[in-house]
Amino acid sequence: MKLIAMSAGVVALVLIVGAMTTMYSQQAYAQAKSPSLSLGAFPNKGKVGSAGTLRVSLSGKLTSEGSVIDGATIHIYGTGEGKQFTVTTNEFGSYNTVVDLGPGTHEIQAYFPGDATHISASATRVVTVTS
Repeated sequence: MKLIAMSAGVVALVLIVGAMTTMYSQQAYAQAKSPSLSLGAFPNKGKVGSAGTLRVSLSGKLTSEGSVIDGATIHIYGTGEGKQFTVTTNEFGSYNTVVDLGPGTHEIQAYFPGDATHISASATRVVTVTS
């Protein structure tokens, strides 16, 4: 009821400010780019060695609209025992690391949390290690 009692000019101002806020939010969202993140594992299956683990090389690339994203932080999860790794993409948008996996099926995930101009992205690879 108080809104009805206000002058038409005040109501119009509130509507304009609300519309501008929505417009700026939509523009900010529209400007965020969708990156592409890849994840490879070699080997992607195998038997444990004498150390009781299988050494696996993880690698991938982060791109956006055909261009590489360098200096980005990539988080690696799912390598067993709650271990997590953080790697940084190089000037070619590529990253790599080596992990030692114990027996089991490992669903390994690479995750890019996003930055000022890109939304988040992830990639998953399954590696099976037998004893």
